[in-house]
Amino acid sequence: MREQIRTVLRWPLYSPRRLAAVLVAVVVLLCVINAVNHGTPKKATDAKPAPSAPAPSSPSPSSSASVAPSASPDMDTAVDLSRQFVAAWASHDKKASWLTELKPVCTERLAAKLGTVDPSRIKATKALRARVTDTGGGALTSAAVETDAGPVTVGLMWMGDHWLVRDIEPGAQAAR
Repeated sequence: MREQIRTVLRWPLYSPRRLAAVLVAVVVLLCVINAVNHGTPKKATDAKPAPSAPAPSSPSPSSSASVAPSASPDMDTAVDLSRQFVAAWASHDKKASWLTELKPVCTERLAAKLGTVDPSRIKATKALRARVTDTGGGALTSAAVETDAGPVTVGLMWMGDHWLVRDIEPGAQAAR
């Protein structure tokens, strides 16, 4: 058995031409495996423009629900939804419409939990910035949203064509 392994390992070293051919084959194989595992790379023309600075007033979370459907989850959209959701969650000036604004972008389970929350007890008043902290394989992800009252972790779920907020945890920060 050892002699067979030695023979196989010596074969590429027999000539420079064989060594070059083996190295090229290995590189091509690695590129194919990478493309299959991570999808095909985007062209420079497909890149999204950098997001502009947020408007002075926080946008309604329902505006992100109208994002065009796509085949794979977009982490930029997840970050935007997280920040917008926390901004609406932290708004205390609209108590009557508080839950109505949150329901379109959250799961039914979370909407039921939020129905038991008194918005006046939420210490945060505005969302500052957000970042993805755990991609969870793409379909589930977490984002950390910094607020004026500390970090909030937002759990998101990819529904095939849009994100939904599945959980919100004040004072927590998702692990990277």
